Amino acid sequence: MTLALNIFIFIIVIIFLLYFINKDFKLVFIYGLLVFQGLTIIPSLIYIEEGIYISEQGRESYFVWATFIYSLYFIITVIVLFATFKTLEKIKPVVQVFRWNGKIIDHKIIFYIILFVMFVLLLNAGLSKLPLFDPSITRFTYWENSKFPFLNKVFGNTSIFIPFVLGILYRSNKKKSIFLMGVYFAYNFMIGQKFSPIVSGLFSFFLPIVLMSTQKIRINWLFNKKIIFSFVIIFGLAYHVIYKRYEQRRPYAIIKIYDPNEAMFYRAFGLQGHLFWGATETYVYNNGKHSYNFSDLSQGMRHLMYKFAKIRSQKIFDEDINRGFNFTNAYPSILFYIYPIPIAILAHVILTIVILGFMGWLLMQFVIHRAYVMAVITYQLFNWTIYAFTMGYFYKLKYTAIFLTSYVVFMAINNKIKNNSINVKMIQK
Repeated sequence: MTLALNIFIFIIVIIFLLYFINKDFKLVFIYGLLVFQGLTIIPSLIYIEEGIYISEQGRESYFVWATFIYSLYFIITVIVLFATFKTLEKIKPVVQVFRWNGKIIDHKIIFYIILFVMFVLLLNAGLSKLPLFDPSITRFTYWENSKFPFLNKVFGNTSIFIPFVLGILYRSNKKKSIFLMGVYFAYNFMIGQKFSPIVSGLFSFFLPIVLMSTQKIRINWLFNKKIIFSFVIIFGLAYHVIYKRYEQRRPYAIIKIYDPNEAMFYRAFGLQGHLFWGATETYVYNNGKHSYNFSDLSQGMRHLMYKFAKIRSQKIFDEDINRGFNFTNAYPSILFYIYPIPIAILAHVILTIVILGFMGWLLMQFVIHRAYVMAVITYQLFNWTIYAFTMGYFYKLKYTAIFLTSYVVFMAINNKIKNNSINVKMIQK
């Protein structure tokens, strides 16, 4: 009975999503990683609520209405984002482009920047021990053991702005962009990154292509033969790498899962939504005590890991966290840890409007108006924003908050100068 109910809820979510995709494909695509999160967490929750052993929590699961609550959160998020964009349509953005001899040169600036970045990253990889060839090194320990570890702080763990730039340049030079995307994926596989850079990398690459499209894009665009072929090739490569890795390490041998295919299934469905299930079970279904401390959002993932993780050694666990080990999808789970569900949803709506919605709208405006240097900077901040709204690490938003505040002030000053200029001209006439 519960399985049928949860599947029905999932079907409703799919129908709802398809409606909004056909209504405004570009808007939905901007938040593609959040959509992807929803489309992976809901099936995971359906599986978890049927009753499984959650290895990372060390306990059995059961039905707690988690699928229904997450689906409600997902629907509210999409509606609020659409409403935010409709409101912001009335505002004329202020954009900044770079010119040389009267010509816009943003595309040249970003191209030479990523060539330099990719050269430096590949040089570092060539001089370092790689997880792909050395079992003693993992994706969590690669950077600290690399030749130039400081590059992680400069360019990020997976340098996600690179595929975004390649997506911008795709229209002017398709072959070069595709080749460099292949180099980007190969680099990430070498340093131990598997699933995440494929999803986020493809999204980042296609995002500017979609935003710059002058045609009205509908869902059948996704069924283009070239796109399907590309996905099949990349998925096949990723499957092979992950299979070999799981075959070597057997990460779930402790719960007697030895087959790599079975391990991948368990990872995808048994663990993807387990934090949301745990937070719902503890703080909603069983009325656990809330912290009522908004600052807990800053390190939301850590709070939930300390709360739910099955810890064998506190010292080793702390070391793993400091090294970068995380569970997944701590947001919106962390909101239930902080507040009762009505306040949690209200807090989420406010955060979505002020930060998530505004950043997405701003990114769209910079890309559309060919302010590519500003678009790349905004995308990096937007990527951190998405990271906060999925992983629950809201400390990532400190630079986003500074950027948004500065931009709002700059836009207000710019509009005031324009208005004063218009008034002076009217007086002179």
